[in-house]
Amino acid sequence: MTTDVRIRRALTNCSKGEAGRLALPPEVRELDLDALDDVVGWRDAKAPDRAVLLVPGDGEPVAVLLRAASNAVGATAMCALCRTTHSAGGTTLFTAARRGSRGRNGNTVGTYVCADLGCRHHVRVEKATAALRPAPGLTVDERRAGLRERAAAFVEDVVS
Repeated sequence: MTTDVRIRRALTNCSKGEAGRLALPPEVRELDLDALDDVVGWRDAKAPDRAVLLVPGDGEPVAVLLRAASNAVGATAMCALCRTTHSAGGTTLFTAARRGSRGRNGNTVGTYVCADLGCRHHVRVEKATAALRPAPGLTVDERRAGLRERAAAFVEDVVS
């Protein structure tokens, strides 16, 4: 089964039609899903208000379809997943419809996430910059583990 098909099947909170319409970036298509140990996020190039969060799971990864708020946070803010602090415009409110009938009835879960969904790259930053400040006092491995835990908890909120 191709990576494209596996990712589309991993989407838990949207219809097959919505999953089929998503644009998958080339770097996502090249992922080895069997060895995935990072949280991967991206915005749909065809519809930038749509995004996907792909989280390693037991056996297969789990993905949720996200919707971005129309504008980013206008002040310094922290991503709830990777705990990286960004300058103005670096974080956005993303919402995910809950799975099943609750989601079809408009029930959503939301959180503030890196606007570029680049959490997996941000936790690897060794030194803070003016625009990007990772959680201080933690190693890269600790930041990666924390990102996986918080992303898995968010996905659990969506699917439960």
